[in-house]
Amino acid sequence: MNDEKFMKIAIDLSKKADFPYGAIVVKDGKVIGRSDAKTKITKSIFDHAEMIAIEDALEGKSLYGGLKGCTLYSSCEPCMMCLENILYSEIDKIVYGVDIPFSSIYYHHIEDFSVLDLVKKIKPDLQIIGGLLKDEALKVIMDHNDKIKKEDEKFIDVAIDLSSKSFYPFGAIVVRNGQIIGKSSDKVPIKETIYTHAELIAIESAVNNIKDYLSRGNLHECTLYTSCEPCMMCSEAILAEGISRVVYAATIEDSNNYFIHEYPVSLEEIVKRSNCQIKIIPELHRDKAIKVFKERQK
Repeated sequence: MNDEKFMKIAIDLSKKADFPYGAIVVKDGKVIGRSDAKTKITKSIFDHAEMIAIEDALEGKSLYGGLKGCTLYSSCEPCMMCLENILYSEIDKIVYGVDIPFSSIYYHHIEDFSVLDLVKKIKPDLQIIGGLLKDEALKVIMDHNDKIKKEDEKFIDVAIDLSSKSFYPFGAIVVRNGQIIGKSSDKVPIKETIYTHAELIAIESAVNNIKDYLSRGNLHECTLYTSCEPCMMCSEAILAEGISRVVYAATIEDSNNYFIHEYPVSLEEIVKRSNCQIKIIPELHRDKAIKVFKERQK
């Protein structure tokens, strides 16, 4: 069956991608657009697999209606942004593997509902086949999620190790593409100020290292690993610099119990009120961070 043949190509692309999604555009039995067709030095929020495949297929064609008679194969159900471009290009058929609600369990989505339900009202003649080879497509997402978990455990331990060596028992690092680009200091501060929080030092270090001092949001696609949940001041820096993920160990309550007083406003509450899309992984290796607090009390 041709649909299965082409879906396997999309899933194979998802295995090789930075994010576990793949897509192709097919016309008359030939692949005319692929999600691996674009190589960029800097990532963009628009670089969804479907968007790249559509852009590749549209080369030399009209942006509007240029893909009539085409089928989009995607390892995961397209989001609203991708759906808009599917409609613009007038693709005739969509075949996908994993539904968004299932993908959201393992990987971050703004939506937690099936956006293609909207198509029934907008373009009822668009053919949609969902769930094709969904187990194979979901396995790629699950494997990617397991890889991220292992990286999170490795890097949170680096932040906690920094906290054990620092003047105050707090440590933080900023990571992009598996590389540490900023970290808090393990030295006694030359001049102690209200700004010498581990998260602020790590974020400032990361911004200096990428040499983009004036732009806001230049740490998009970065993860902040911190031995303790960020305070309100550090949370503002996280929002301002566009950090995508935050992984922390001890909570603010733990800090108040063992070491220093912070106002009990959770990062989750701040992010929720800001309407920013930041993935938060709380209390990872919390016991290790608390152990550092206890050792400082001796």
